[in-house]
Amino acid sequence: MPVNEYMKSITYPLSLLNTPVWLFDIDRLRIVWANTAAVSLWNASTLYELQQRDMADGISRTVLERLNQHYDDLTGNLTSVAEHWTFYPRGRPCSFECFINALDAPEGERWLLVNASSEDKASDSDTLYRSSALLHTSVSISVFDRHGMLKYLNPAARRMLGANLLTLPERFVDRQDWHLARDKLTQMAETHIEAQMVTANGTAWHSMTLELCPDPVTGNSSILMSEQDVSDRREAQLRVHQLAYSDTLTGLPNRTSWLNKLTERLDIADDTQQRLGILFVDLDRFKLINDTLGHAVGDKLLVAVARRLSGCVDGDQYLARLGGDEFTLLIKENTAEDHSTEMAMRIVKSLAAPMNIDGHVLSVTPSIGISLYPEHGSDANQLMQQADLAMYAAKESGGGVRVFQPRMTTQIQRRLLIENQLREAIDKKILQVYYQPKLHTSDGHVIGMEALIRWEHPTLGWVSPTDFIAVAEETGMIGEITQLVLYEAMRQQTRWAAEGYEVSVAVNVSPVEFRQGDFVAIVREALSVTGCCSKFVELEITESMLMADSSTIQTILASLTSLGVRLSIDDFGSGYSNLGYLQKFPLDSLKIDRTFLSDGEISPVIDMIIGIARTLCLTVVAEGVETIEQREFLIAHGCDQLQGFLFAKPLQELHATQFLKTYAEPGNRWSHRAIVST
Repeated sequence: MPVNEYMKSITYPLSLLNTPVWLFDIDRLRIVWANTAAVSLWNASTLYELQQRDMADGISRTVLERLNQHYDDLTGNLTSVAEHWTFYPRGRPCSFECFINALDAPEGERWLLVNASSEDKASDSDTLYRSSALLHTSVSISVFDRHGMLKYLNPAARRMLGANLLTLPERFVDRQDWHLARDKLTQMAETHIEAQMVTANGTAWHSMTLELCPDPVTGNSSILMSEQDVSDRREAQLRVHQLAYSDTLTGLPNRTSWLNKLTERLDIADDTQQRLGILFVDLDRFKLINDTLGHAVGDKLLVAVARRLSGCVDGDQYLARLGGDEFTLLIKENTAEDHSTEMAMRIVKSLAAPMNIDGHVLSVTPSIGISLYPEHGSDANQLMQQADLAMYAAKESGGGVRVFQPRMTTQIQRRLLIENQLREAIDKKILQVYYQPKLHTSDGHVIGMEALIRWEHPTLGWVSPTDFIAVAEETGMIGEITQLVLYEAMRQQTRWAAEGYEVSVAVNVSPVEFRQGDFVAIVREALSVTGCCSKFVELEITESMLMADSSTIQTILASLTSLGVRLSIDDFGSGYSNLGYLQKFPLDSLKIDRTFLSDGEISPVIDMIIGIARTLCLTVVAEGVETIEQREFLIAHGCDQLQGFLFAKPLQELHATQFLKTYAEPGNRWSHRAIVST
């Protein structure tokens, strides 16, 4: 049927009705036809004017979705839908009960037939329910005109705003949020946004739905806004984000954040030809601090270190904590590597000043490795690996700063080889115990032997104790090495005693082993198994081990003293010197750190240490003696025992026994003392 004939067949009978009736095109959002009563209801002067009116300005997305759903339902099983609609025919609201039907329009168009059959008599009660809901809901609801001027607030909104009756744009803390919401309203008639909003109590994060709708009084287009405070949820989300991307101890970015930032900066650097420097910072001897002073002190030290590192960082540099005592720093590099090196030296200088942590004066030194982009790699993992290798190279050379060099790969491979084969060396008893004599200053006779562990590897040759002891401490094998030396030294002392030589044996104790709850039992068992006389056993502990919890240390030391063994401080003055604990603990002797005799010079500190030890009735041992001048100075200033290459290097059991037979008896032998080596 032609369109004109179809329209006549439909509209003619409808035009005779006194109630408002109209045809609505869902897709074009226009009224296709209306009878005289409907034209008046829609407040139009003519049908043509009504047909030209664009209804999109007054229909929200929610209403449009509802109309589309009605059409689908009505073309299915339903025959009619009833709704309450409000119109403004004479500038005042008027509610009607509208019945909606679907029509099969020509050319596949989707039309709805709407009949506002009578003014809704139930609207009064419906209005009461709606008003009650607005009055009692906890959701803040407000109405603004199209320009954002406030028109209405429900009680919840009034409580939320107080006296701040602001315009809608003024409510937004960030005006860009308002511009975004306004643009979406213009495009889609409805939007949802979360933003910081002004409230009576300051600002808060709100979740809001804004919708264009007719003003219920004037019928003009207005903005209906409902909002709820979601500050608690936002704070929880922020906390989750911080846990995922921030280090909980120091507040610095964590490993995940670091890798994301490094990858992002590398992408930018690739496009802009920018050079980057990656600094890998590791604290020297931090594990020792943790093992001796406890994790609480260690954690506070890390926080203090993070604070100092942050003080070194400039605006566009990126500092993070990877975990443990490892920190990383990303900086923009200049044409040469000087910038990264200068930054590394600034960090070294910043950390040099002692830190007071819970009454412990601690000095930490970093080992810093540097890798450069693009010279040392093109991706994050490769650059991190190269910086890590450079850091290990710095640590093996005693700390400081190193820039990555290809040869460092070979060095780390050697370290991994040591780690892998140290277990086999322990299990197969390949490690050997050597002995270095300690001589009495009165006449040069041997008064004791220090037991020292040595390792001859079939391909690496002699592995320095500095190398494999550090690996043993990191991997947890140090306890087995300590016990190996302890048992073997006691057995050797027993053999020497059986030959008539009353010499003591000194054993170095690892901080890790010392803090084990069963260390006293281990010493007691070793004495029992070997039959060694406890008065000839000396345990050398480091200063740092005495800096831990005093009550725990005192208990351990008292238990060891009750066994009859002697206690000595090894490497006194090497970093944590606190003369106060010399009176607090049951110590027998102290060994002056070899650094005070380094480079052939004699530090004046030695005289002071000897004087204090004399006052406290402690035996003083000087290690690292290499020249006759050092020997004479130490004898003249009252040192009790000497140890060093001037007299003998560490000796195998057989050579140590021969040395002992030669110099065991008292007598003036200083005039012909010579270095003995193997």
